[in-house]
Amino acid sequence: MLFYCWLDTTCFVAVENGDHMEKDKEWLFRENIRLKKFSDELERREKALLEEKKNFELQKKALEIGFQKLAADKQQFEAEKREAAYQRNAEKAGKDHREGNGKILGPGFFSGITEKHALKKRYKELIKIYHPDNKNGDSFTVACITKEYEILKEELF
Repeated sequence: MLFYCWLDTTCFVAVENGDHMEKDKEWLFRENIRLKKFSDELERREKALLEEKKNFELQKKALEIGFQKLAADKQQFEAEKREAAYQRNAEKAGKDHREGNGKILGPGFFSGITEKHALKKRYKELIKIYHPDNKNGDSFTVACITKEYEILKEELF
């Protein structure tokens, strides 16, 4: 028995029923197996990718938490550093200029100053800023600055 198979839109050939059909069935069977393996491999890779993405998100979250904690620690360290500098400056000045109610009157204006020239320059800058004739000026603050300046000037030089 002869069958006619179209090769393309313009021509066809006559094929005997037996051999050609068996070869086609065999090829289709092998192709199905190959596609099934490919599909299984694709599915396995997609699952692995999803698992990897999940792990990445967990690591990202852990890093974000770590950076937040690091920022908080840095702020705390900076605050402690400022407090220590304030304490050192207060000790240099001899006392911390407290009123009877415990209010601090001025240490810290000359923090880190170790030279006479720098002390004098800083004093002039502070007086320009806090002079009572200025918008933000205050006579009490100027008195505290002057008092601390005099103490440091006598002790350091």
